[in-house]
Formats: sequence, structure tokens, C-alpha cells
Amino acid sequence: MRSAILEDIRRFAIREVPDPVLGQDEVLIRVQYCGICGSDLHIYEMGTTIRPGHEFSGDIVEVGSDVKGWGIGDRVAVGPRTYCGVCQWCERGEIGLCDQFYVGVEQYQGAFATYTKAGYHQLHKLPDELPYEHAALIEPTACALHAIRLSEMKEGDIVAVLGLGPIGQLVARVARALGAKSVYASEKSQSRAEIAKDVADEVIDVNVTNPVDRILELTDGVGPDVVFECAGDVATTQQSIPLVKKGGTIVVAGICFDWVETPISSVVLKGLTLKGSICFSHGEYPYAFDLIKDRKIDVAPLVTTKMPLDEINEAFEKALRGEGGKILIKP
Repeated sequence: MRSAILEDIRRFAIREVPDPVLGQDEVLIRVQYCGICGSDLHIYEMGTTIRPGHEFSGDIVEVGSDVKGWGIGDRVAVGPRTYCGVCQWCERGEIGLCDQFYVGVEQYQGAFATYTKAGYHQLHKLPDELPYEHAALIEPTACALHAIRLSEMKEGDIVAVLGLGPIGQLVARVARALGAKSVYASEKSQSRAEIAKDVADEVIDVNVTNPVDRILELTDGVGPDVVFECAGDVATTQQSIPLVKKGGTIVVAGICFDWVETPISSVVLKGLTLKGSICFSHGEYPYAFDLIKDRKIDVAPLVTTKMPLDEINEAFEKALRGEGGKILIKP
């Protein structure tokens, strides 16, 4: 089969590699679409040996001897996270914090390839009316849902989303679907701002307007109940604290690897809650699946680019430049 192998910093090569060897409880999946995640971009920029590609959909082409309830030809989406099931975090349902999480990541065979494999307990059957492209967005939708659940957002709350990459777009949509009164967002990319116009009450162009000043103006100086930092950027992380209302909550869903200098005293004096959001918890992937399947959120506008495997380097560079919404690779 053909697979994208990261051979250096910001350089994939397409190689012929052996097909995955199935365990007894695993299925082999012909990948239809695999989305580029923000975490994939970090792997790409660092040139690590981890095999990226976990937001995918496809067709079962082979089943292990112990697989039950699944057959060749089934259309599936996959909850890609593997977890030990016995550590304190798994027992609490917080599978993204599993003690063995990163061991699983290092062993994972990514889906930027002709085929990949998964345990049959990870599978979710796609109805005929759900396109493969939309199914590839279930995993990031589950991550967005997790961030919102962590925030304890209530119906009628005012929400700010800083950064409208794919996760920010999904956070805005899920927040609206779950009852947010108002959704204000900030973004520097005009194409991404345009995508969010159907869900956000206002998108602030950070190239011309200070988003803190504008959102405070829109909320009569009070600030939003919840701020979601989705850009993984120093500036948006710093903006979160002066922006959120007193007693409000900040959820950091983007990963910023740079040092962020910020007055922690403001967290205390404003009585804020600050949380980091990683991956998703038990039950959130099927919930996200239903949000998309039942059209409670519309992910179609997010799928702006589809590219073949041979153009994966160009696709990743486009994603790094923040061009459009979700970029899908079709192996």
C-alpha cells in the first residue's frame, strides 16, 4: 500500500509499505478521507517519527477472526483514541488523559495511507446519507464538544471563540447547537471568517480591530461567560484573561508551544476558572457523531479543500498558512 511517511521537518515522502497486520479483534479499512488536524501540523513542523492522520472515514476490507457485528464493505468512521481502560483517568472516562495515551500515539499507524487498521470496538457505522467527507469531521467535533463540556457552558451563555481554524469553527457550531445565546469570534484569515458568518453573531477581524475591545463593547463591558482559546497562539492566550467576565471560564483548546507571559493575579482577582482541553472523553465521540448525522450542526461549509495523497506536502503547507477550513486528504 501507499503511505505518507514524514522523513524530515516539513517533508513527507509517499512510500510503498506493507499492509497493516491485523490482530484478531481488528479490521482493515480502506481510507476514503483523512483530515489534517492541528496536532498533525505540530508533528509536521517538528519532523517527529509519529505517524499522523487520525480524523478519517473509510470502508472495511478485511476483518479479524474475533470481530463481531462488522463485515466487509461496511462504511465506517473511527474513534481513533486507544486507551488502557484501567488507569484512574480511564476509570473516570477521561480517556484523553490515559496514562498510556502517548504510548498508543507512538504505536499508531496513521491514516494518510491506502489502508489503516482499528479495533472493532472503535467503529461507528455510517448511514448511507452521511458522506465520507463529513464523517472525517466527527473526531474534531468530539474534541470541540469536550471543550464545551469542560467549560460547563449553560444555555443562554455568551461565548467568545478566539481563532477560527477547524476546531474554533466546530466549537462555535457546537456551542450554538447547545444553546449559547451569542457567539463572538476573532480571526485574521478572511476565508475562515467568511466560513463562520453563518454561526457567529460577529467575527472580529484582528488585522483591523482589537478583539478584546470589540467583544467587551458588544457585551456592555461585562465580557463573555466563556472564552475558548482555539488558535494556540500567544496573543489569543493573553487576550483571554482580560476578555472573559468576572467569575467566567477560559478553556484553552489550542496548543501553544511558546512561553506566554500573562498576569496570573488577574485569574485570582477576577475569580476565573482556567482549563486545558485535550482530546475527548468517553461517550463524546458518539454524541458528536449524532450532532453531524442528525444535522444539528452543519459541517459541510468547513470542508473547503480535498487533495490526493501525492499532494500532501502542499496540503499541509496550505493548512499552516491558515487557508480555508478543513483540508481533507483522499488516499
